[in-house]
Amino acid sequence: MMQEILEKLNHVRGVGGCLVLSPDGLPMASALRQGVDESQLAAALSGLVEGSGRITQHFELGKTKVVQTTSAAGGVLLLSAGPSFLAIIMDPAANLALLQLEARPFAERIAQRLTL
Repeated sequence: MMQEILEKLNHVRGVGGCLVLSPDGLPMASALRQGVDESQLAAALSGLVEGSGRITQHFELGKTKVVQTTSAAGGVLLLSAGPSFLAIIMDPAANLALLQLEARPFAERIAQRLTL
């Protein structure tokens, strides 16, 4: 079921692939472009999640909900999905605000699947 959610998310404009990252930084499910190493991507994203978590904890801001990084060639959007994170690889032309709105229901469905 989680795989179906990710496959549907890949049809959203601006999405170039997606991955569900466990709380300990391991890939749980993915729908990535061919040639992308999901374990390597999950390890790199885990560091990003961990660093943002330390910042929000230090400033007593609560649990991290969204982490984003962008560049001229695209970016990554991380949305909390229960205890895990949904990582979305963004195409360069992605509209970040619109993508966040469209991707939130996918993250919520993944969170529901993980808490059953």
